[in-house]
Amino acid sequence: MLKWGSEKPPVKATWVWDTMALMKDKNEMLAFAEEQGVNVIYLHVDRKARDFEPYRAFIEEAHGLGIEVEALGGDPAWGLTEYQQDIESFIGWIKDYQLAAGERAAFDGIHVDIEPYLLKEWKQDRDDIVRQWMGNVEFLVKKAKKDTSLRVSADLPFWIHKIPASDSESVGSWMIDQLDGVVLMNYRNFAIGENGIIANALPMIKEGTRAGKPVIIGLEMAPSDEGEHISFYESGTSSMHRQMQLSHMVMRWHTGYQGFSIHDYKRWREAAKS
Repeated sequence: MLKWGSEKPPVKATWVWDTMALMKDKNEMLAFAEEQGVNVIYLHVDRKARDFEPYRAFIEEAHGLGIEVEALGGDPAWGLTEYQQDIESFIGWIKDYQLAAGERAAFDGIHVDIEPYLLKEWKQDRDDIVRQWMGNVEFLVKKAKKDTSLRVSADLPFWIHKIPASDSESVGSWMIDQLDGVVLMNYRNFAIGENGIIANALPMIKEGTRAGKPVIIGLEMAPSDEGEHISFYESGTSSMHRQMQLSHMVMRWHTGYQGFSIHDYKRWREAAKS
């Protein structure tokens, strides 16, 4: 594992999509997180589950290790106005859980992964989908903040600052202002140079600095068919750690930059074992 010394980033996070893992290998998950210095976990929630105990046990133990846990959900369709009911259902599940779980096992925040640019409608009428997406983010934040102090963050692509929200503002800038923080899906496996981690991250990091909001840099460990420059799946964890440190040494001077998140726990753990 990379030794950061006194210059480690404030946040080291990961996504956990497999909720069954809570029941199968909770102890292994938390041991791995502690070993790797993870202090935030985005934990996917199954809205059909009415048994809160696996979540409660996991979160309480994570809190005991100094690890925060945010409720993770999302779907590309959540970028469409007609799916606001799904968003409301997600928020409702979290609020029901919070009431049942108690303070020690409560989620620390809500984290969404929406990605409407994966929809076919994005190519047909991007401006309309952007408007619907922005409306749904406003809806999400309003519902989440009602009667709670939960922070709300989202995964965003690194190029989001290039999409206009209006004549004077980008979607990236608008999202930063609406949310409590973002994770930038900056899936590159090299730090320095054109189209690298640093160059792609800096525009949104500067937006975070402007707004006083944290921007966390997402890196990919899962295999990708989008090119050899995307994932650390082939080069492994040692290469990832080197590129993280190189990136950190440059980005740490920007207050908007707040660390890294590795996608995802399952692939990261597999890579660490190999």
